[in-house]
Amino acid sequence: MPRAEQKIRTRSRLVEAAGRLFLSHGIDGVSLDAVAEAAGFSKGAVYANFTGKEDLLLAIWREHFAAKRLRLADAVTGADEATAVLRAIHGAMATFFAAGPWALLQAEVRRRSADWPRLADELAALEAEELTEMNALVAGFLQRFAAPPGPDPAEMTQTLAALFDGLVLRAAVAPVDPERLADRFMSVVVALSGLDRPAAGAPR
Repeated sequence: MPRAEQKIRTRSRLVEAAGRLFLSHGIDGVSLDAVAEAAGFSKGAVYANFTGKEDLLLAIWREHFAAKRLRLADAVTGADEATAVLRAIHGAMATFFAAGPWALLQAEVRRRSADWPRLADELAALEAEELTEMNALVAGFLQRFAAPPGPDPAEMTQTLAALFDGLVLRAAVAPVDPERLADRFMSVVVALSGLDRPAAGAPR
Protein backbone atom coordinates (compact mmCIF):
# COMPACT_ATOMS: atom_id res chain seq x y z
CA MET A 1 0.00 0.00 0.00
CA PRO A 2 1.42 3.45 -0.88
CA ARG A 3 2.64 5.34 2.18
CA ALA A 4 0.22 8.23 1.64
CA GLU A 5 -2.79 5.89 1.45
CA GLN A 6 -1.59 3.98 4.49
CA LYS A 7 -1.31 7.21 6.47
CA ILE A 8 -4.85 8.21 5.50
CA ARG A 9 -6.21 4.83 6.62
CA THR A 10 -4.27 4.93 9.87
CA ARG A 11 -5.55 8.42 10.63
CA SER A 12 -9.12 7.41 9.80
CA ARG A 13 -8.96 4.38 12.11
CA LEU A 14 -7.58 6.49 14.93
CA VAL A 15 -10.32 9.09 14.52
CA GLU A 16 -13.04 6.43 14.40
CA ALA A 17 -11.70 4.65 17.50
CA ALA A 18 -11.25 7.91 19.41
CA GLY A 19 -14.80 8.99 18.57
CA ARG A 20 -16.24 5.78 20.02
CA LEU A 21 -14.16 6.07 23.18
CA PHE A 22 -14.89 9.77 23.79
CA LEU A 23 -18.61 9.16 23.36
CA SER A 24 -18.51 6.29 25.86
CA HIS A 25 -16.09 7.66 28.46
CA GLY A 26 -15.79 11.42 27.98
CA ILE A 27 -12.68 13.44 27.27
CA ASP A 28 -10.86 12.85 30.57
CA GLY A 29 -11.77 9.16 30.60
CA VAL A 30 -9.82 8.40 27.44
CA SER A 31 -6.03 8.31 27.09
CA LEU A 32 -4.09 8.39 23.84
CA ASP A 33 -2.79 4.93 24.77
CA ALA A 34 -6.38 3.69 24.85
CA VAL A 35 -7.08 5.26 21.46
CA ALA A 36 -4.03 3.62 19.94
CA GLU A 37 -4.94 0.22 21.39
CA ALA A 38 -8.57 0.46 20.22
CA ALA A 39 -7.40 1.31 16.69
CA GLY A 40 -4.79 -1.47 16.69
CA PHE A 41 -1.71 0.76 16.66
CA SER A 42 1.04 1.90 18.96
CA LYS A 43 0.93 5.26 20.72
CA GLY A 44 3.57 6.42 18.25
CA ALA A 45 0.98 6.19 15.47
CA VAL A 46 -1.19 8.69 17.34
CA TYR A 47 1.61 11.23 17.63
CA ALA A 48 2.60 10.63 14.02
CA ASN A 49 -0.83 11.90 12.99
CA PHE A 50 -1.89 14.27 15.80
CA THR A 51 -0.12 16.67 18.12
CA GLY A 52 -2.21 15.52 21.07
CA LYS A 53 -5.73 15.00 22.39
CA GLU A 54 -6.89 18.48 21.33
CA ASP A 55 -5.78 17.90 17.73
CA LEU A 56 -7.47 14.49 17.73
CA LEU A 57 -10.73 16.01 18.99
CA LEU A 58 -10.59 18.60 16.21
CA ALA A 59 -10.28 15.84 13.62
CA ILE A 60 -13.25 14.00 15.15
CA TRP A 61 -15.43 17.12 15.07
CA ARG A 62 -14.51 17.92 11.47
CA GLU A 63 -15.52 14.44 10.33
CA HIS A 64 -18.65 14.44 12.48
CA PHE A 65 -19.93 17.76 11.17
CA ALA A 66 -19.04 16.92 7.56
CA ALA A 67 -20.84 13.55 7.70
CA LYS A 68 -23.93 15.07 9.33
CA ARG A 69 -24.18 17.88 6.78
CA LEU A 70 -23.74 15.49 3.86
CA ARG A 71 -26.40 13.08 5.13
CA LEU A 72 -28.93 15.87 5.68
CA ALA A 73 -28.17 17.45 2.31
CA ASP A 74 -28.79 14.10 0.60
CA ALA A 75 -32.05 13.68 2.50
CA VAL A 76 -33.38 17.15 1.68
CA THR A 77 -32.39 17.21 -1.98
CA GLY A 78 -32.75 13.55 -2.85
CA ALA A 79 -36.50 13.43 -3.56
CA ASP A 80 -39.16 15.50 -5.35
CA GLU A 81 -42.18 14.87 -3.11
CA ALA A 82 -42.54 16.37 0.37
CA THR A 83 -43.49 13.04 1.94
CA ALA A 84 -40.41 11.36 0.46
CA VAL A 85 -38.15 14.15 1.69
CA LEU A 86 -39.66 13.95 5.17
CA ARG A 87 -39.10 10.18 5.26
CA ALA A 88 -35.50 10.68 4.21
CA ILE A 89 -34.93 13.33 6.87
CA HIS A 90 -36.55 11.06 9.46
CA GLY A 91 -34.15 8.27 8.54
CA ALA A 92 -31.17 10.62 8.77
CA MET A 93 -32.26 11.89 12.18
CA ALA A 94 -32.80 8.37 13.52
CA THR A 95 -29.25 7.56 12.43
CA PHE A 96 -27.91 10.65 14.22
CA PHE A 97 -29.78 9.80 17.41
CA ALA A 98 -28.49 6.22 17.30
CA ALA A 99 -24.90 7.33 16.73
CA GLY A 100 -24.31 8.36 20.33
CA PRO A 101 -24.55 11.38 22.63
CA TRP A 102 -22.65 13.82 20.42
CA ALA A 103 -24.45 16.78 21.96
CA LEU A 104 -23.32 15.62 25.41
CA LEU A 105 -19.71 15.35 24.24
CA GLN A 106 -20.03 18.71 22.52
CA ALA A 107 -21.16 20.26 25.80
CA GLU A 108 -18.12 18.75 27.49
CA VAL A 109 -15.86 20.20 24.81
CA ARG A 110 -17.42 23.63 25.36
CA ARG A 111 -16.71 23.38 29.09
CA ARG A 112 -13.07 22.64 28.32
CA SER A 113 -12.71 25.56 25.91
CA ALA A 114 -11.06 27.75 28.53
CA ASP A 115 -8.15 25.32 28.65
CA TRP A 116 -8.09 24.61 24.91
CA PRO A 117 -8.69 27.90 23.04
CA ARG A 118 -7.84 26.40 19.65
CA LEU A 119 -10.46 23.72 20.14
CA ALA A 120 -13.04 26.32 21.17
CA ASP A 121 -12.32 28.49 18.14
CA GLU A 122 -12.48 25.55 15.75
CA LEU A 123 -15.70 24.23 17.26
CA ALA A 124 -17.32 27.66 17.01
CA ALA A 125 -16.27 27.92 13.36
CA LEU A 126 -17.60 24.44 12.58
CA GLU A 127 -20.92 25.18 14.30
CA ALA A 128 -21.28 28.45 12.41
CA GLU A 129 -20.50 26.72 9.12
CA GLU A 130 -23.00 23.98 9.89
CA LEU A 131 -25.75 26.48 10.75
CA THR A 132 -25.09 28.37 7.50
CA GLU A 133 -25.39 25.19 5.44
CA MET A 134 -28.42 23.99 7.38
CA ASN A 135 -30.08 27.35 6.92
CA ALA A 136 -29.63 27.01 3.15
CA LEU A 137 -31.13 23.51 3.24
CA VAL A 138 -34.08 24.67 5.33
CA ALA A 139 -34.67 27.64 3.04
CA GLY A 140 -34.64 25.36 0.00
CA PHE A 141 -37.00 22.91 1.67
CA LEU A 142 -39.45 25.66 2.59
CA GLN A 143 -39.34 27.16 -0.88
CA ARG A 144 -40.16 23.81 -2.45
CA PHE A 145 -42.82 22.52 -0.09
CA ALA A 146 -44.10 24.99 2.53
CA ALA A 147 -47.39 26.80 2.11
CA PRO A 148 -47.06 30.59 2.36
CA PRO A 149 -46.50 32.40 4.55
CA GLY A 150 -43.60 30.22 5.58
CA PRO A 151 -41.42 30.63 8.69
CA ASP A 152 -38.11 32.46 8.69
CA PRO A 153 -35.49 29.87 7.63
CA ALA A 154 -32.84 31.15 10.03
CA GLU A 155 -35.20 31.00 13.02
CA MET A 156 -36.39 27.54 12.05
CA THR A 157 -32.79 26.34 11.70
CA GLN A 158 -31.85 27.69 15.13
CA THR A 159 -34.92 26.10 16.68
CA LEU A 160 -34.25 22.71 15.11
CA ALA A 161 -30.58 22.80 16.13
CA ALA A 162 -31.55 23.51 19.74
CA LEU A 163 -34.23 20.82 19.62
CA PHE A 164 -31.77 18.26 18.32
CA ASP A 165 -29.23 18.99 21.07
CA GLY A 166 -31.95 18.94 23.72
CA LEU A 167 -33.33 15.57 22.60
CA VAL A 168 -29.85 14.03 22.60
CA LEU A 169 -29.05 15.37 26.07
CA ARG A 170 -32.32 14.09 27.52
CA ALA A 171 -31.83 10.70 25.87
CA ALA A 172 -28.39 10.48 27.45
CA VAL A 173 -30.05 10.62 30.89
CA ALA A 174 -33.07 8.46 30.08
CA PRO A 175 -32.46 6.39 26.90
CA VAL A 176 -35.14 6.68 24.23
CA ASP A 177 -35.49 4.68 21.03
CA PRO A 178 -33.86 6.63 18.15
CA GLU A 179 -36.97 6.17 16.01
CA ARG A 180 -39.10 7.83 18.69
CA LEU A 181 -36.65 10.71 18.95
CA ALA A 182 -36.78 11.10 15.17
CA ASP A 183 -40.60 11.10 15.36
CA ARG A 184 -40.51 13.94 17.89
CA PHE A 185 -38.03 15.90 15.82
CA MET A 186 -40.03 15.48 12.62
CA SER A 187 -43.28 16.53 14.28
CA VAL A 188 -41.65 19.90 14.98
CA VAL A 189 -40.27 20.12 11.43
CA VAL A 190 -43.76 19.56 10.04
CA ALA A 191 -45.38 22.04 12.43
CA LEU A 192 -42.82 24.79 11.88
CA SER A 193 -42.89 24.44 8.11
CA GLY A 194 -46.69 24.41 8.00
CA LEU A 195 -46.88 21.06 6.22
CA ASP A 196 -49.68 20.06 8.58
CA ARG A 197 -51.88 22.80 7.19
CA PRO A 198 -54.43 21.96 4.46
CA ALA A 199 -53.07 22.04 0.92
CA ALA A 200 -49.49 22.26 2.13
CA GLY A 201 -46.68 20.01 1.00
CA ALA A 202 -47.06 20.20 -2.78
CA PRO A 203 -43.96 21.37 -4.68
CA ARG A 204 -44.30 24.84 -6.13
